[in-house]
Amino acid sequence: MVCLDKTGSQYIIASVDRAVELLLLLGRHRRDMGVTELAKELGVQKSTIHSLLQTLMLRGFVRQTDSGRYTLGYGLIRLGEACAEQLDIREIARPLMAELANETQEIALLAVLSGTELIIIDKVEPQRPFFIIPKFDFSITLHSTAIGKVLLANAPPAIVSEVLQRGVEQFTPYTLTDRDALMGELAQVREQGFAVGCNETIEGVTCIAVPVHDALGKVAAALSVSSASSALETQRYETLVRILREKSGKIARRLGYQPV
Repeated sequence: MVCLDKTGSQYIIASVDRAVELLLLLGRHRRDMGVTELAKELGVQKSTIHSLLQTLMLRGFVRQTDSGRYTLGYGLIRLGEACAEQLDIREIARPLMAELANETQEIALLAVLSGTELIIIDKVEPQRPFFIIPKFDFSITLHSTAIGKVLLANAPPAIVSEVLQRGVEQFTPYTLTDRDALMGELAQVREQGFAVGCNETIEGVTCIAVPVHDALGKVAAALSVSSASSALETQRYETLVRILREKSGKIARRLGYQPV
């Protein structure tokens, strides 16, 4: 059966659309569900649900649990991995980074964790930049930059341990190098969902960062704004964090992330 979509401008296949709705429903509930419950939620006959489930099970997109109910199948993991490999986070993030830079009039940075190194993969400046970040090797600044702290705070314990064992360099008088104090700050970053690096890597430079989640809910990158410390006064932090979260949330959704 073919029918018009909500706009009336394109044709869709009803059975395919219903199968997608079924998968999305199982994903939202994050638990196994029975045929009767699924039929009620979707407003269709149980026989239709049963046929859809059997078809999706053949492709591995749905599986039956020991209770006889149904949940998402492992085939979706392979499909998701293939999709993730084709997604370029830089391409997805760039228009939103441009919005971020122009709304805040600060430099927007996107960074990822590569082993135990910080890699800045993109930078967008406002239309009329009035501040230039001095050249610096940021690869070993996981402990002193806001983007580094966000990535390190959400990294596996083995990575955190390796970073600490290699030693954290003191770049300025404000760099946090005490192990216990640093672990305490990382815990705070995880709890509050953002990080601040003020004069810790380069004196006179402050950055604020938030995490960017991928389709699996993991922190895939960190998004930040950076400027002269005199421009990023503490009273601006709340506004900047709000804008950063808005942009990072949009990037995450385009990566397939669905917050609970």
